[in-house]
Amino acid sequence: MYDVVTIGDAFQDLFVFSTDFKVLRDPSFKSGKSLSFDYGAKLDIEKIEYHSGGSAVNTSICFSKLGLASAIVTFIGPDSPAQKLMAEIEAAGVSTGLVKNDKESTNTSIILSHKGDRTILSYHGERNFNDLALAKNLKASWFYLSPVGKQSEILENKIIQNIAKNGTGLIWNPAPRQIKQGAKAYRHLLHLCNILILNREEAITFSACGRSEIEDCLKTFHDFGCKIIVVTDGKNGAKAYDGSVFYQIDPSPDERIDATGAGDAFASAFSSRIILASSNDKAQNFLPDKEIISEGLKWGTIVSGSVVGQVGANTGLLSKAEILERSRKLVKLEARVYNK
Repeated sequence: MYDVVTIGDAFQDLFVFSTDFKVLRDPSFKSGKSLSFDYGAKLDIEKIEYHSGGSAVNTSICFSKLGLASAIVTFIGPDSPAQKLMAEIEAAGVSTGLVKNDKESTNTSIILSHKGDRTILSYHGERNFNDLALAKNLKASWFYLSPVGKQSEILENKIIQNIAKNGTGLIWNPAPRQIKQGAKAYRHLLHLCNILILNREEAITFSACGRSEIEDCLKTFHDFGCKIIVVTDGKNGAKAYDGSVFYQIDPSPDERIDATGAGDAFASAFSSRIILASSNDKAQNFLPDKEIISEGLKWGTIVSGSVVGQVGANTGLLSKAEILERSRKLVKLEARVYNK
C-alpha cells in the first residue's frame, strides 16, 4: 500500500555551463529569444554536472522527502545511467519495484544553463507507455500522472479502473501532446482529477480559452470535473481554483540559479500538503478546505524556490521540517483568496 504512485519519465540530466552562451532577440522563436554561440566554434565549459531527473523521478523523491510512502512507475535502459538513477531513487526512499527495464537507452537531457534559465536537449527512447504495468492488486491512495509519451491510452484506462475499484485520488500534469489535443479529448481523466497542474501557457492551450483571463481557463477545467486546478506563472507566482474561490500567491524570493525542476517541485510539494490532509478519507472524494489549499500553495512556492536556487531538478527538495521553518520566516508569502 503506497500513499502515492508516480507515473512518467526518468532521465539522466547533464548540466552544461558556459560563459560563451549568448541570449539574442529573435522573433522567429516563440519566446522571442534564442540561446546562441559561434557556429563551428570550440567552446569552453566552466562546469558540468550529472543529476537524476524526469518528472516522475523529481516528484516521487519530493513525496518521499515529505514523509509519504512513494513508488515510481517508469522505464529505464540496460546501461550505467540507469544504475545510477535507480541508486539515487532508492536512496531517497522511493520504491522501485514497479520500474520496467527495457532495451532502449535511458532517457537523457543535456541542459544548457545560462543566467538562471535553461535550454534542454532531450533524448526520449521510443517507448510505449501502454507497456507500463499496473498490477491488479496495486493499492495506492493517490496517483500522480506526470507527462507521458505518445502511446498511453491503455495505461490511462488502467488508472481509471484502479480509481473505480479503490477510490484512488488523481493528480495530473499533462504532457505537451495531450495539451495540444485539448481538454475535450481527455474528459475521461479530467472528471476524475482531484488536482490538475499546468503552467499558464499550457492552461490557455489545453482549455482552448484563447486570450481570456486565466480565471476563465480555471473555471473551464472545473466544468470538466476537476476539483482543484493550479496554474503556475513563473515570476508572477501561481493561481488556483477550487470551484468556489480563486487563490493567488507571489513567487519565491529565492535567487534563481537554475530553473530545471521548478514546476515538478511546486506540483509535488503542493500535492503533498493535500495528500497529508486526506489521510483519513477516500482520496477520490476528498476536497480540502481553503486553509489547506493556501498552505499547499505556500509549500509549492517554498520548495520550487529552493530547487531553482541549486543545480539539479531535485537537489533542492525539502523535508517537511525545512518547509515549516522557511514558512515561519516568509511571513509575507501567503496565498490571497478572491472571487471573480
